[in-house]
Amino acid sequence: MTAISLTVIGSGDAFCSDGRFNSCYYLEWGDKKILLDCGPTSLAAIRKCSLDPMAVDIIVISHLHGDHIAGIPFLILEADKADKRKKPLTIITPPDGERRIKEVSALLYPDAMAMYQNLDIRFVQYSQGEDIEIEGFKMKFFKVSHNPLVNPHGFRIEKDSKTLGYSGDTGWTDVLYQIADNADLFICECNFYERETLTHLNYKKIVSEQQNLKAKRMLLTHFGKESLARYSEIKGEKAEEGKCILF
Repeated sequence: MTAISLTVIGSGDAFCSDGRFNSCYYLEWGDKKILLDCGPTSLAAIRKCSLDPMAVDIIVISHLHGDHIAGIPFLILEADKADKRKKPLTIITPPDGERRIKEVSALLYPDAMAMYQNLDIRFVQYSQGEDIEIEGFKMKFFKVSHNPLVNPHGFRIEKDSKTLGYSGDTGWTDVLYQIADNADLFICECNFYERETLTHLNYKKIVSEQQNLKAKRMLLTHFGKESLARYSEIKGEKAEEGKCILF
């Protein structure tokens, strides 16, 4: 079985704390390239990792905050103006994702709607608890504890007996047990070290629940100022820009 490669493109919070890029992960799974989230720093960060942003086939969006979606307009700009992209791009979003992404694109570039029409862009909308299949990948989406105005979800992606789980941005919720369960890799946000909020996780809570999450491997990410201040105290595997993981 061929190993799946995940490159960390961005492991930071919305404020790019400590100079980290916004959320983005470049997944090479078989012959497909998949982005998990696409924050505004993603185009530059993908290139810094010596990867090709125009090779991406699928973008999966966890929620509609700017630090997770605002890189898409720049990918579309390059695809239309510089690359003259011909192959399709599928963008998988929570409810209202297509409208919001296109509105942001139009605010940044007045001819954005023409760009979308020139390209083969396919939006697929998911909802809580829904199973969808795209290009042979089975995906399941779970509503998580974050600002409800941005339709927050975590998800699982499965293909060829391999499973990846992704928490998205979330405070503690028992749904994380389902997302992480037996996953070959579980990408879990760790915005805080010990501060408790309803919208982001902290390291202390993750440690207390780690045995119950039952992932085969967990990667901590989305570090904020507080968790970075105590970064050396955080044990386990931590996401850093350019890090490549095979699973």
